[in-house]
Amino acid sequence: MADQQLVTVTIDGTPVQVPKGTWLVEAAKQIKREIPVYCYHRKMGPAGLCRICLVEIEGVPKLQIACNTAVTDGMVVHTQSDKAADGRRAVLELYLVNHPLDCPICDKGGECDLQDYAMAYGQGYSRSIDPKVSKPKAIDLGPTIVLDEERCVVCQRCVRFDDMIVGERELVLKDRGVRNIIATANGEPYRHNFTGNVTELCPVGALTSKTYRFKSRPWDLRRTGTTCTQCPVGCQMHVDVRVGVVQRTMSVEDDDAISDGWLCDRGRYNVGFYDDPARVTQPMYKQDGRWIQISWDDALDLWATALRQACKADPKSVGVIGGGRLTNEEAFLLQHVFRATGVKNLDWRAGRQRQASPGRNGAKLEDLETANAIVLVGESPSERAPIMDLRVRKAAFQKGAKLIRIASAERAYPSPIPSQDVSSVAEAIKALPKDANRIAVVWDGCDAALVSTLLEKLPGAEILTYITGEQANARGAEAMGMLPFFGPGYSKVDGGLDGAGMLDALGDGRLAVLSIFGANPALHYPDAAAVKGAPFVVVSDLFMTETAKAATLVLPAKGGFEKTGTTTNLAGDVLPVNAAQSLESPPDALSDLEMIVALAEKLGVDLPVAEEVDATVLRHLANSPEDFTLGDERFARHPEVSKDPEVSKGSFRVVFQTRIFAGGGTSAHDARIAELRPLPEAAFSPEDAAKLGVSTGDYVDLAGLGKLGRPSTGALSRAAQDDTADDAVARDTVMHDLLVEVRPGMPNGTIALIDGLPDDPANVCGAGASVKVTNIRRASELLEPAGAPA
Repeated sequence: MADQQLVTVTIDGTPVQVPKGTWLVEAAKQIKREIPVYCYHRKMGPAGLCRICLVEIEGVPKLQIACNTAVTDGMVVHTQSDKAADGRRAVLELYLVNHPLDCPICDKGGECDLQDYAMAYGQGYSRSIDPKVSKPKAIDLGPTIVLDEERCVVCQRCVRFDDMIVGERELVLKDRGVRNIIATANGEPYRHNFTGNVTELCPVGALTSKTYRFKSRPWDLRRTGTTCTQCPVGCQMHVDVRVGVVQRTMSVEDDDAISDGWLCDRGRYNVGFYDDPARVTQPMYKQDGRWIQISWDDALDLWATALRQACKADPKSVGVIGGGRLTNEEAFLLQHVFRATGVKNLDWRAGRQRQASPGRNGAKLEDLETANAIVLVGESPSERAPIMDLRVRKAAFQKGAKLIRIASAERAYPSPIPSQDVSSVAEAIKALPKDANRIAVVWDGCDAALVSTLLEKLPGAEILTYITGEQANARGAEAMGMLPFFGPGYSKVDGGLDGAGMLDALGDGRLAVLSIFGANPALHYPDAAAVKGAPFVVVSDLFMTETAKAATLVLPAKGGFEKTGTTTNLAGDVLPVNAAQSLESPPDALSDLEMIVALAEKLGVDLPVAEEVDATVLRHLANSPEDFTLGDERFARHPEVSKDPEVSKGSFRVVFQTRIFAGGGTSAHDARIAELRPLPEAAFSPEDAAKLGVSTGDYVDLAGLGKLGRPSTGALSRAAQDDTADDAVARDTVMHDLLVEVRPGMPNGTIALIDGLPDDPANVCGAGASVKVTNIRRASELLEPAGAPA
């Protein structure tokens, strides 16, 4: 603001200085004066459509709209004058002519701007004697949203959000005059990763969430501010609870630094699992192949006894995986307890990601908007960190940053978002703007060689680095020492096995006891060894995941809204995690911290007091490692997997892709979002599809699996579901009924599969795998011929 020219404006008798060009509606906020708006939104600017923000300006004969009037020096404004109130009364009378006035049954009742402004400025009666125009109600816009046309005031916030913020341009305004209607442009269901935001943007009850309709009034909700732990962005959110059940989550409007005021649909809608009947509610012990319920005392005794015996025999035969879905405090105590017993096999990694801390050059999320160029390496943030992806789109669409994707197998960005796909690092360097002095590199944490080559070849410019992770607190887990080669604060320690090494050691009997906290390697880890073959595996989770099914002892855990602590997002921000008020948890569920403390007591491990833990965690989080950057060799998997395996003729190299509603945990156990969960898909380039003779909508199976030259043991998930299955089954047809998508821009010779689908897990293909396409069923052949009997 120091470089901006300030002007003085007097609003309702109070002088205020604001930068020249500030909209009147924003200037009024400086003196806590709220001017009513419908179409205006701080993140989208003025539209000048609704006219409810009329104000009186001295020297101007007619009322002016505050949302689209910039202040000038010496301007005198009256927002509460009789003339302004008369103008708003006239506008409201028009809005209410055909409005159904159904506030008693409207989900927006109690937090509706139309209701509030009608009470503040409306005349309380209608002068119209004509019957109201009836319009359709409860229109199904898609899997998340319902539209009530009669309530819509056509402010177009939803349409502008889809255009300006997301760039998907699915929502449009159709027809004219009193028949104006919000609809999708192509008639297809309204569907992308950010649809729920339009229900918050809607100032009336026209757009409502299917998951919250008729559930509660706002005054019946108990609200808690916390951090979303569904992905590593760490969006701030409100959690609303009624009668012990999470009813909804809402964004925090002024959370500019993290979420920019938005939520993705996973963070907004995947909250129904807290009261799912499939939750693990009591410790479960597998005895003679059958699960039995046991008490916490018995569970802790079994766990501690197994650990003591294994550590006494050989501490190298004990391992622990977890931390990426825990709080910072839980991750710190986890490594503290196990290291105190002599265990060196620790890792948070249970999937394909190898690194979460960017090291030097790590930047904040807001810095993305200042970059001249953004280079995406590996998977983009679109599914791994959706709200971060909105900032990428904002930087490219609104700020003019050059967006470059290297060797991407993903769908292209929607057309308003300018982006360029290149096949190599050399082409990416060539595509950079000549005058780029701030370059952001966004990496998915998987292919270290690719990102290292890019960093080496980038021209002299300020580099901003980010790693989008598979688990929400992956960066915090690394800072807390949940790595075999780093202790707390990235201190160097004598290393043991990493996650890959531990899962390999399970397969050949070198690991006697493995404890897994909030991770599901059976569904996500390529080439995972058979967990069920280990003598003693303990899993802490909310549900009987694929990994839990293969375990010996399963402990009922609490979710993110049921516990308190801190988490660290991908940009290094330390954020609060608060237990939601009035939320009822299963009586025997414990937080991971409570489990670790109870285990420490059984093992006789001394723990620091809570205040000391908090101070120690913050001290370690404050350490900013400067001796590494993206792709550091210390984070390599052991054993490493070839990144460029030889692919035989007629086979395809597998590329794994994330979907925000995939997974075997909270997403798979939330009935309210069943329609949002993805189906198994196989994407091919147009050239490969032509050779195979397949088109979008066909179905195929896949055969042949495993890393070339090495039999895969990735049948873990299938084996976990069927104890009689063996690897021979998986070596033949490994994935069934995949819906074909012909995807322009995909590299030839590759097939893109969705990772983490419990019914058709892609990790059975193994790391560095190639597959063959079999059993092609064309959509035209699957359709019933016209006139066929039903």
